[in-house]
Amino acid sequence: MGELMYLICKIRTDKDAFQELVDKMEPLINKNVRLLYKDEKEDVRSEMTLALWEAVTKINYCENDGQCMSFLCNALKNRFYELYRKSKKEHDNQIFLDNNDVPEESGNEDIVGLDEVIFHINAEMFLQGYSGKKQDIFRMILTEDESDAEIAEALSVTRQYVNRMRRELYREIVDRHFV
Repeated sequence: MGELMYLICKIRTDKDAFQELVDKMEPLINKNVRLLYKDEKEDVRSEMTLALWEAVTKINYCENDGQCMSFLCNALKNRFYELYRKSKKEHDNQIFLDNNDVPEESGNEDIVGLDEVIFHINAEMFLQGYSGKKQDIFRMILTEDESDAEIAEALSVTRQYVNRMRRELYREIVDRHFV
């Protein structure tokens, strides 16, 4: 039995051995983190580690270390592509929103004020479909424009959870064609 196969079998009985695998895969994880430079490095690193964990739990059999390494590399590559697509979609949506903003200096202050009122009404109608912390996080993202760290501190949750909720909110908005 190869070293990698032994390590994967060991992880199934001793979860603490997973850190050893993360250390072995660190160069590949770092490469993916560098390639997704637009996003938070800490979040990308967490996503890659999670992908590695999911791959280890899903791997059924391997005849040699090469197959194990190939399976783990493919899992990390697939997660990278998933994160890249999401990042590109959010970036494209942000550019679209930036290009369609109405400047306030153009003498359209009444229109801008009306747009804000309509936005807040639509936001409140949208938020009625949610409850609890999710609703609070969505409200703070939409109306108060606070950072993930500020929201996390105010609601006593992790910044990673707030970031996950922000991505879910963006998916909901895109799926409902609000953009």
